[in-house]
Amino acid sequence: MTAIWPGSAPLAAWDGLDPRAVAGWKQYAATGAAEADGAVFAERLHRPGWVHTYPPQVLTGEAVAAAETLALRLAELITGFPDRAFGGDRSAWLAHLRLPYADAELIDEALDHPHLAKVATAFMRPDLVVTENGLELVELNVAVSLGGLSTCAPYAAAAADSGFARHLAAQGLRLHGADTSRIWLEVFGSLLRTTDDGPLHVFEAAADPADPAGGRRFFADMIRSAGYRISSGLVHDLELSDEGVGFGGERVHAVFTGYTWDETRRFVPPALTRRLMELDAAGKVDFIGSPAAALHDNKANLALLFDHRFTGLLTAEERELVRAHVPETRVLDASTLEWAMDERARLVCKPAAAYGGKDIAFGLVHSDAAWAEELHRRLDAPGECHVLQRRVPPARLTLPGTATAERELVLAPLLFGGRPAGIFVRHAPPRPDSTVNASSGAEAAGALTLRRTTPLG
Repeated sequence: MTAIWPGSAPLAAWDGLDPRAVAGWKQYAATGAAEADGAVFAERLHRPGWVHTYPPQVLTGEAVAAAETLALRLAELITGFPDRAFGGDRSAWLAHLRLPYADAELIDEALDHPHLAKVATAFMRPDLVVTENGLELVELNVAVSLGGLSTCAPYAAAAADSGFARHLAAQGLRLHGADTSRIWLEVFGSLLRTTDDGPLHVFEAAADPADPAGGRRFFADMIRSAGYRISSGLVHDLELSDEGVGFGGERVHAVFTGYTWDETRRFVPPALTRRLMELDAAGKVDFIGSPAAALHDNKANLALLFDHRFTGLLTAEERELVRAHVPETRVLDASTLEWAMDERARLVCKPAAAYGGKDIAFGLVHSDAAWAEELHRRLDAPGECHVLQRRVPPARLTLPGTATAERELVLAPLLFGGRPAGIFVRHAPPRPDSTVNASSGAEAAGALTLRRTTPLG
């Protein structure tokens, strides 16, 4: 595999695909059974707006382990370094993120509660682009409602029940996926403090009245599989009192926010969020998904690793880790504007707190004048911080069964409670002015590996 850890030697091309699965796919495709098998696979995983990769993508165990190790190390560094840089001064950290006062105040209040602070970094997902020089991190997602959770487990189940899996089984090879749901449920359960007779009642909360995403079949089934009861609806529909939280006349033990920080800002009154935080602090409910995570789910944290004021605080190993796997990132402001103009073709500009590849500007598709206009527009945007990041050119790969010859690949290890829980995979045809996100048409999968069921020879 390409170098993804300091000291490992880079190869000319990424070799994370398991050659046994690649050969097995060629054999299976030649039988003529793959088209019907792919149709069944797609129907089983049907989700509006998503395309799931067939045949199942199979990586070597070494590639998976290396990506997970790198993801854990980077997540630990990025979430911990700001505290080191600012000497524990949270107000200075919040000022660096340039959040509007009301947002910073709400986040700060959430972090004052130990339970909410613990939940804040329990669910993370680094996005690692596969390049010719190894894996490079373009962002660290920190939220309870992470993309990938509803893909990895169903994808592994569908793959294990596919005709392709049966073809591999006949050769003594078994498709294996991480036990994503079990790990998620274990971490979720460790965050719950409330007790009661009978099963605990979990409320999956949506925020946008025009798009209530609650009641997802996979998530609801996963929660029920652990013995919980589940309801879903708008967070505004919760019944809050000094005694706790209710819904439909029944007590709610845990509120799980299936919405993002951006949706919190747009649709949830701060008074409602504060009330849930207060009830959590009083032990009346477990609020799983407070604004506390937004402190970490911000690309401006990456800029601290390149700020000359703080780089001396990095150890030699950390500096090498950053050099090899984190593209240079700076906050867009008056002091970086000249640099941004000089390096236009090598940079992208991103909203620091956005997700899903939203509102990213690529310098290489702008003229100097258009780039200057775009940067000034973003500088003038009220209450929004943007970052400049060196564009990471993805490697162009050949994946089994894909419609186009070359693909760009992103590996996104899921980290629950500091434990690897599977890798969310996305890939798309080469596009110099787009990201490899499901929202922009990329195909999605969960990384699988092969295990031998019969002895060699």
